[in-house]
Amino acid sequence: MGNCPYCKQKVSINDVKTETRGVGSKREIMYMCPHCESILGFSRSRYLV
Repeated sequence: MGNCPYCKQKVSINDVKTETRGVGSKREIMYMCPHCESILGFSRSRYLV
């Protein structure tokens, strides 16, 4: 469990809000704090099939 760098509240991996864009092998995921909804990070997946 960590702390949000913006609101300083406790955040666990199970509580993080996500927003996903794209389909199939090309997706981008944005991770947000569940308390203040600040952006915590991004992830991108591109798999060659």
